[in-house]
Amino acid sequence: RLDREAARPQFAHYLLFVMVVLTVIYIVDEITSNMNAAMQPYVLFDLFSITSRSVNSPEYTGAINTVAPWQVASNLFLIISPFYKALSDKYGRRLFLMINTIGMGVGMLIVMTSQSVVQYILGMLAMMFFTPNDMQVLYIMETAPKAKRATYSFVAKGIALISVSLIGVLSRAFLREDVPGSWRMVYLIPVVVAIVIGLMSYFLVRETPVFLQQRRAFLSLSPEERLARAEADRKSGAAEEGGVFRALKFIFTNRQLRWILIAGFLFFATTFYTSYYATVLEGAMSTELVAVALIVYPFFNGLVTIASGFFSDRMGRKKVCVLLGGLALVGLGLFVAACRLGWGPVAAGIAYGCSIGGLWSMSDTIILTMPAESSPSGMRSSVMGTISVLIGAGMFIGQILFIVLQNFLPMDVLFLLICLPFMALSLLVLLTKVKETKDVDLDSITADTYR
Repeated sequence: RLDREAARPQFAHYLLFVMVVLTVIYIVDEITSNMNAAMQPYVLFDLFSITSRSVNSPEYTGAINTVAPWQVASNLFLIISPFYKALSDKYGRRLFLMINTIGMGVGMLIVMTSQSVVQYILGMLAMMFFTPNDMQVLYIMETAPKAKRATYSFVAKGIALISVSLIGVLSRAFLREDVPGSWRMVYLIPVVVAIVIGLMSYFLVRETPVFLQQRRAFLSLSPEERLARAEADRKSGAAEEGGVFRALKFIFTNRQLRWILIAGFLFFATTFYTSYYATVLEGAMSTELVAVALIVYPFFNGLVTIASGFFSDRMGRKKVCVLLGGLALVGLGLFVAACRLGWGPVAAGIAYGCSIGGLWSMSDTIILTMPAESSPSGMRSSVMGTISVLIGAGMFIGQILFIVLQNFLPMDVLFLLICLPFMALSLLVLLTKVKETKDVDLDSITADTYR
């Protein structure tokens, strides 16, 4: 099968074609990732029958206290993620690119048709299971030219993030104050696109060249050669085959990945505020003005993300993280000020877009780019899947602090109080303990490269 795949002729401009397909999948991923937070107030108004439609009401606080623990608990599903993602090291990237994309569409479909809180939570959990896997990112990194990996990745993501403004466009088109269930129509077009592009990707996109080379080389070995290689790797501690438990051992015994894990864990405690920004907006302005902010912020989110890719390939991964982390904090402070001081939806949208542009670009650098550039190809997907779960556990800290303290302090104040110290600690670890990975050759990385 792999020999046939490798022998398939590559048509002219294939790289451009595959980047377009992967960018559309990235758009689906980002819309799925942002849809729950953007629609949360309107879903809760409907499913909890909150007639006042006020995010400051006791009924809404009770609804948040019901749903938020499930959002935190959904992180436990990430325990499954590395086992799931490691399968792509054996069966290929293309199959799981399709499964992820269609899975996101199915999750949104469950939410869209939900008639109860339980069904809504199930759909939300499905969406949150498939979105962190980011198979399209691995696809880009194993397909793009070495010198342009970060540029290709961040340009694709930047376009996808700008496309998140479609949530605002769809909100303006379908959301109605006097129709509690009007939020459902906002999901319809993203559901259809996710399922269609997921099916297209399986039939039109080739397997990545890095996977084909690595997997064919392994399968060409005789059983005796595989045993001898495994034994030699075991003795040297340099095993390069995929698998969750091998990846776990490699992460904790490899100094580079261990410090990336610590920096990422601290960083991820800051990401909780992206789940509650729409509630802060709804408390500061009307539904119509919130829709304007939802249209504005993705453009600045995307612009920051695209720029970060160019800066990353020039400045290096560590320096760009300092720049992005600082931007995330400054943007967050301006977002809080815009909502509190009545600066309007455009100012709030610009500030929030710059904030999460810095936040998620730094996240991708720590969780995706640097682990990928620190791992052998034979276990790259396994390492990326496993370390993303371990790092993602840091979200528990931020979420738990937020859930407890939001009963005593305003949400926007908590955003700043929790984010500032964790961001500072993360950057300190990254700068002092992690080695730069910008110029590494993915094909030449071994288990000993960063020992």
